[in-house]
Amino acid sequence: MTSKHKILLAVDGSDQALEAVRYISGLVKPDSTEMVLFYVGSGFPEVFWDLNRNPLYQTKKTKVMGWLADQQLAMGEFNEKALKVLADAGFEKGAVTIKTQTRKTGILKDIVQESYQGYSAIVMGRTGLSRLKDLLVGSMAHKLIVKIRHIPVVVVGGKPAPRKILIALDDSIEAMRAVSSIGALAGGCKCRITLCHCLQPASMAPPADRTAAGPSHDPDWIKYNQNRFKPYMEEATQRLVDAGIEDERISRDFLFVKGNSIQKITETALRGDFGTIVVGRREDASFAAEHLRGRFGETLIRTLKHIAVWVVS
Repeated sequence: MTSKHKILLAVDGSDQALEAVRYISGLVKPDSTEMVLFYVGSGFPEVFWDLNRNPLYQTKKTKVMGWLADQQLAMGEFNEKALKVLADAGFEKGAVTIKTQTRKTGILKDIVQESYQGYSAIVMGRTGLSRLKDLLVGSMAHKLIVKIRHIPVVVVGGKPAPRKILIALDDSIEAMRAVSSIGALAGGCKCRITLCHCLQPASMAPPADRTAAGPSHDPDWIKYNQNRFKPYMEEATQRLVDAGIEDERISRDFLFVKGNSIQKITETALRGDFGTIVVGRREDASFAAEHLRGRFGETLIRTLKHIAVWVVS
């Protein structure tokens, strides 16, 4: 018997977290996937732990307990909605687990530690309950992308349609792992996948020589580079077919890029109404690339607000 893939859904009770549940439930196969709704609660505020004997605290105790009750009630309502979404998608009760714990070392660290418990991917909403906090100090999604590298990180923005997938493919090991991840988790769904490779010349003609034909106007240059990359396209296609995706649902596309490849991928996704973008995280990015421009997947997530982005190391 083939073991099921286990997906970690890091939830916080927000509307966007519910959209993340809805997204992944519409992409993976219910009979081969287990879902774990994981919530880290703040618990009893630390500042109140040693104040039971303080008369001033006693006047506030009712409000504090009320806040905790409201928090638990809100998560209870969220879980009911999430369970219905998963049930409507075909998930049986035994395939869904609700796991709640009080914060131990911090919400971020607790989620990271949980992610090592045999999961195939982690899924979360792009924003949480506090949009202002996300704006000022960065969302939990961005922080988890930095910390989690052993499994795919899926960040869901807006209400994306999951089954039209754009895979940004290059010659890196990470990109091919991204292909395999989609095949493993979404192989049984009736999705449409586009393998997209950016043709980007190492150097362009100097400004003074603007009359010279650039690579974009040179059919021989384009054909040479398409043929050079053809083995990667064929391998990626075969991995998807082996995973159960019909060949006629897979298309291949080459994009000529003069400048920013992220912008080109973004424009292509938006123009083509893709609900999912899959990228491999390059581990050999230079210090300047990492700190001045941002990693490819992280930059995409900051740019796209209504698409799900998979980042695979």
